[in-house]
Amino acid sequence: MNGLHQIAYEWTRLPTGAAFSPTRSTLPRDELAGVHRRVQHWLRTDPSGSPEVSHFYGVFDDRAVFIRREQPQGKYSARAQLLLGTPSLLTPRLALEVRDWQWLRAGDDLVLLTRRAIEPYRVSLDSEARSPESLSQLVPLLSHALGAGDGSIRLAPSSCAYPLLWGLDTILNGFAVDDPDGVRRRLSFETYDDRTRPPHHPGLFIRFSEGAGSLSPHPTYDAVASRLVAHYSRKATGVPMPPPEPPQPAPHPAGGKLVPCPICASTLNWEEQDLYRYDRVKDAYVPLTIPPAASPTQQAVLRRTAFVRCADPDAADPGSAHYLPLAYGQHGTPSVYGFVGATNSGKTHLLIAMIAQMEKHGLGFGLSHQAISLAGHQSLIDEQVSPFLNDSRVVEHTRPGTIGLVDIFVVREGEGQARPVALFDVAGGDLLEIESARRFLDVADGLIFVVNAAELGRDELGDRTFGTVLELLQASGRLPELSTAIVLSKADLLRFDDPIALWLRQEDRVLDAESSLRESADVYAYLQARRALAWTRPYRECRKATFHVASATGSDLVVDKTFVRGVWPRRVLNPLISLMAMTGVLTSPEARKIGI
Repeated sequence: MNGLHQIAYEWTRLPTGAAFSPTRSTLPRDELAGVHRRVQHWLRTDPSGSPEVSHFYGVFDDRAVFIRREQPQGKYSARAQLLLGTPSLLTPRLALEVRDWQWLRAGDDLVLLTRRAIEPYRVSLDSEARSPESLSQLVPLLSHALGAGDGSIRLAPSSCAYPLLWGLDTILNGFAVDDPDGVRRRLSFETYDDRTRPPHHPGLFIRFSEGAGSLSPHPTYDAVASRLVAHYSRKATGVPMPPPEPPQPAPHPAGGKLVPCPICASTLNWEEQDLYRYDRVKDAYVPLTIPPAASPTQQAVLRRTAFVRCADPDAADPGSAHYLPLAYGQHGTPSVYGFVGATNSGKTHLLIAMIAQMEKHGLGFGLSHQAISLAGHQSLIDEQVSPFLNDSRVVEHTRPGTIGLVDIFVVREGEGQARPVALFDVAGGDLLEIESARRFLDVADGLIFVVNAAELGRDELGDRTFGTVLELLQASGRLPELSTAIVLSKADLLRFDDPIALWLRQEDRVLDAESSLRESADVYAYLQARRALAWTRPYRECRKATFHVASATGSDLVVDKTFVRGVWPRRVLNPLISLMAMTGVLTSPEARKIGI
């Protein structure tokens, strides 16, 4: 089952009498009968039930079912619409996101839906789930979920039902991120029930029932539930399991601008941070003191090269810290992008080629950029970019154990607000082994997946790193939020193949939605023809995605760590520009059309 099937139920008159039965469906008739037997008890509440819309979500063997139910004018006005798909596609989170989608209208023909077809109807509940009202009700619900295991929990109908389910699903399935043996707990739910004898559903089942009393905290699990909910309320997304006895963090001072650290995912009050400067003689960061008598110009000069210190609260070494440029938190909301691919995929060369082309040509008409850390950027140019571009030197692979914050720059579109963009390069194997590498995914706004053209046809399972990243994101609940650019890199190896040859000749630094769509369709079809569909998984599962043809070097012949034919980057900036459009850094009407 590669999509979402639809079924519509209404009252119909049969020779044997009136029956609540399917009137339209995308399933074959023989399959429909089997599905009907499994879901018939969940299609309606009691005949005298509420006219309000309610929902049911559950998993039956290898199929997940989401039902939208209503009966606005009594028993015979009842209607139900079903979505049916694999549990990996039709998740509780996706069900909650499309809860208000009016799937069917009278006269419409039903079609098999792809996940992208329902993209316009998805609505996040993240902010509602973190409201004080929802969080107060989430503590007792979570405490009983922790104690119930695979059992049923009954509570009174609530206006916060959907945010409560969202928060509960996020927290329970955040455990799998920190526990290598963790199993994703499948949540099932019914948002309204007034039956005298309701049916049973296996697994953890949350039922909002008429007549149920208020839910008191579980006496055993109340404390841990309170800690988890408090931790969840402070996280942007996903909740890793805290240590058994976590230290109590100091509350943020009132006011100030809160900025997430792109390295460790902690949150900094930017206006309350001490300042540091980098001392080249000591090769260390030292406190920066701005004299009270310094003029505004002198203060601006000192602050231009200042850093703030972030002490990772989860680091094993309490003395460990990292430093971010002060300017990182002085503009609009930062965007964090990561490059994903196996060790030999060419992602590091692609990243360095992007920075090289930005130095040479800029980002294109209407876009301006400027490095934030001037000293760090110049060091990158001297040590990596210049040897690569001018001397055709091979760039070393990302060292294992390294969380590579490669560069930070601010991007401005016309006269709009400047937005910081941070580029990360993480060693592929570290995503399975290094906790800090996995934490990076908690703050990433967009990912560039690098497909190694040299590997096409060798392994139909694709790049294992892709699957690792997507599964970690799915476990944390962040997968539907991210945008991705999928780059067919080392495309010079395919320069005689159509349509790769065509796209390699096209211009770089172009923001054109129609051209982007054509390129995405061509690359997807090419990968499909090469039996490489596994490499397209980010396109199928992420919020927005584009495909690109690019070559960081223009050739692959290397002798003594030098590209013999020189280095000729081709179309390396389009993936970055598309990702900035999909993540809201670029906001022009054309930028809003990028990504499918």
